[in-house]
Amino acid sequence: MFKMHLPVLRSLSYVACMGCTSFVLLGVMYFAVDIKEWWGGQPFIYLGMNSILVYVGHSLLGFYFPFSWEMRYQDSHWEKLIQSLWGTVLWLFIAYLLYRKRFFLKI
Repeated sequence: MFKMHLPVLRSLSYVACMGCTSFVLLGVMYFAVDIKEWWGGQPFIYLGMNSILVYVGHSLLGFYFPFSWEMRYQDSHWEKLIQSLWGTVLWLFIAYLLYRKRFFLKI
């Protein structure tokens, strides 16, 4: 059975540091995308237009073959990183295809 070890990340310093970092990153993205218009915001637009479908699809299909596979080396962080990046790229591609077909799931 797949057993995942996640560290406990609930310390006050971690929460403050990550909150500050995300706030600064949001400010930089807002400046680059909305104020200066240097960048259109892709690929976040593709994922955002069908975010519910991507979330539910990942929840239902995230442990099946094209998105994940049985790891050879359980202690290898590189294999986990590659598997996570591969799953993200596949969901981004699916979201891009749905965006091109003008299919948007709304509730």
